[in-house]
Amino acid sequence: MAAEKKSKFLVHILDDDARDQLKSYFRNLEDELGREGMGTALFNVVQELVTNAVKANVKRVFFEQNHYNLEDPAGYKKGLEDFRTFFRSLDAASYQKTLKEMELSVRVDVDLDHQRLLIYVRNNTIMIQQEEVRIRKNLAAAMGVKDLVEFSVHYGDESEGNGLGLAMVVLLIKDMGFDPGFFRVYHNEGHTTARLEFPLSADYRPLRKVAN
Repeated sequence: MAAEKKSKFLVHILDDDARDQLKSYFRNLEDELGREGMGTALFNVVQELVTNAVKANVKRVFFEQNHYNLEDPAGYKKGLEDFRTFFRSLDAASYQKTLKEMELSVRVDVDLDHQRLLIYVRNNTIMIQQEEVRIRKNLAAAMGVKDLVEFSVHYGDESEGNGLGLAMVVLLIKDMGFDPGFFRVYHNEGHTTARLEFPLSADYRPLRKVAN
């Protein structure tokens, strides 16, 4: 039976130090849970979610500094095109200072007890409507595919990445033997949150049912 524990990590840029810290944590968590391979899978899932969250923060800074209008579809599309070019050559180390100055960070919270494992990945920027629609569309599509190739062929989204990261998250959750339907992405109180929920007990009541 897993011992109760709560842990948190604060990240501005997912550099090697942050990545190594998360990898070591989830490797140790695998030993505590007694589930072979789960630590690696959890690390890959969290790494993807943190990468997306950091990218969202960087994008918001880029849009503000270059005065793109997030509410204007044409302006948003042009901003995305320019951001993709900018992000490919991003100097992460130098940009980390800007993110700290603007108090933009990503927080990972892990909450474990004998009934469930909860992982929250939060960044302090809010999704605009276009971003939320795109994410929900990709999540819904990922639930029904058997592998990344199928997702890429049928649901590739060229507007911002291609949704493969979220599809990978869903597929890894399935591979670990859990229901990806518990995976949630939502925003409130100035934050965007990705929540991972893993039942560890037969009598566990999912958060969604507890709230209803």
